[in-house]
Amino acid sequence: MVSELLEDFGYDSDRFKIAWVSSAEPDKFVAAVSDMTKRIKQLGPINSQSVEAA
Repeated sequence: MVSELLEDFGYDSDRFKIAWVSSAEPDKFVAAVSDMTKRIKQLGPINSQSVEAA
């Protein structure tokens, strides 16, 4: 649902991800944050003008 809302507002749905991580899984948390950081860097900054036009 969140991905669909992001798309409706003109944002790339790849900017959102849910990762279920237990407090007993610090390595999994680090991997999830690192993966999301890499993905956001690849997508680049949000162009507010293109979002407003959508």
